[in-house]
Amino acid sequence: MSVNQATQTPPMAKRPTLVLAWAVCGALLLWVYGPIIAKMILNWYNDPNYSHGFLVPLVSGYLVWRQKDKLRLMASGPAAGGLVVVAAGLLMLLAGLLAHELYLQRLSLIPVLWGLAWITWGWPVAARTIFAALYLVLMIPLPYVIYDAVAFPLRLVAAQLAGWGIRLLGVPVLVEGNILHLPDVTLNVVDACSGIRSLISLLAAGVILAYLMLPNRWSKVLVILLVAPVAVFTNALRVMVAGVMAQHFGPGVLQGAMHDFTGWVVFLVAFGIMAAITWGLKALLPPWRESR
Repeated sequence: MSVNQATQTPPMAKRPTLVLAWAVCGALLLWVYGPIIAKMILNWYNDPNYSHGFLVPLVSGYLVWRQKDKLRLMASGPAAGGLVVVAAGLLMLLAGLLAHELYLQRLSLIPVLWGLAWITWGWPVAARTIFAALYLVLMIPLPYVIYDAVAFPLRLVAAQLAGWGIRLLGVPVLVEGNILHLPDVTLNVVDACSGIRSLISLLAAGVILAYLMLPNRWSKVLVILLVAPVAVFTNALRVMVAGVMAQHFGPGVLQGAMHDFTGWVVFLVAFGIMAAITWGLKALLPPWRESR
């Protein structure tokens, strides 16, 4: 045996240490965020406005998985920069706990997870996955203060548009705020008909459509900006049709399964409009610009 033989630790010897570190980290994350995530999942299940929350993590995971080969090549090893992001996320968590604000507690999970990825695989991987991380924001239910502030003006707009459409069909209607007075029935445009429900889910769908299909930033931003008008227009159309049906067939047609069915139809129509806009923009853009 040579006296100069190196006594370096074999690379494979580091693997158990890495696995142990991830196991400890995962256990701590589960202990801290388990109850927070469980409450959020209950929100998705009980609140129709956020039922899309079940899909958002799956879509985010797909965005990472589809570029796994590139990420594997880009991985540069541990990086201390991610510690700042993790620390910021934990400060958000602490602020949310002290203020009893669920939104901050839930939001803090995203920088913590992204920062851990930065620490583990380096900045190139973190930079490549920032969109997938930001997309997770769409799974977090908004605070009701913000939700109500957005929903109420949308109800007024939907009522005005629906009233205009009903008059075009020859049915007299008086619009007072979010109330539509027809000759034989009165309609109250509630949150479910304001467009807020479609707006939240359609935003999640529109963002991913724009990201995957369009080649440049201005076209992506344009599609995202059109989400709100499309959601409000389609829901106003729903209120208009509901008003005319209720006038001719009685208010019973607006209750029960029919009400839920029309909600699904409205969302599908809105999604179809967004998909058509996206495909139209893609067809108009020169092929040579299609690089991400």
